[in-house]
Amino acid sequence: MTEETAQSGAAAYRVLARKYRPQAFSDLIGQEALVRTLTNAIEGNRIAQAYILTGVRGVGKTTTARILARALNYRGPEGDKGPTAGPTGDCSICQAIAEDRHIDVIEMDAASRTGVGDIRELIEGVRYRPVEARYKVYIIDEVHMLSTSAFNALLKTLEEPPPHVVFIFATTEIRKVPVTVLSRCQRFDLRRGGPPTAACATVSRCWTKPSP
Repeated sequence: MTEETAQSGAAAYRVLARKYRPQAFSDLIGQEALVRTLTNAIEGNRIAQAYILTGVRGVGKTTTARILARALNYRGPEGDKGPTAGPTGDCSICQAIAEDRHIDVIEMDAASRTGVGDIRELIEGVRYRPVEARYKVYIIDEVHMLSTSAFNALLKTLEEPPPHVVFIFATTEIRKVPVTVLSRCQRFDLRRGGPPTAACATVSRCWTKPSP
């Protein structure tokens, strides 16, 4: 095998978790209540300022957060559409969000950035409007790892968030999140899917439909 062929094969390979990652609400399996609630909220223009997604590892909390970020910022190919619960593949903003390169969607891992300084740095950017998207979306993974002082620093912004900001929290330990924060979020409990379907029988952790 030549070096060029090896590099081509390495570039084409994708781990199963990425290959079968959902790209829209319709791809989520086992989360019917979440999909129905968010679909109705988007269609009725009743967008919450903060969401919290909880469940065991691997059920798709971060993936769901990214799908929600794309749905809220969807503008369509001509840039004249509103938020949608349908496919978002024809929107350049949504494509950038899916590739983790959009400036208005900020992801933070609270497991490695637990301090109040990290949250204050994040909050500094809240007052500025989005550069291109409709909403500036902050996705904070493992939010229960934040320190008490960090939660306190975040609380004031959650109480009176600017209209152009949406927070999406993900956690495996919902009981460790302060009640003062939970009371200001719309909560969704994600659960494991049922037995694998024929379309994904080869995937040991198959909780999503394969991408076309």
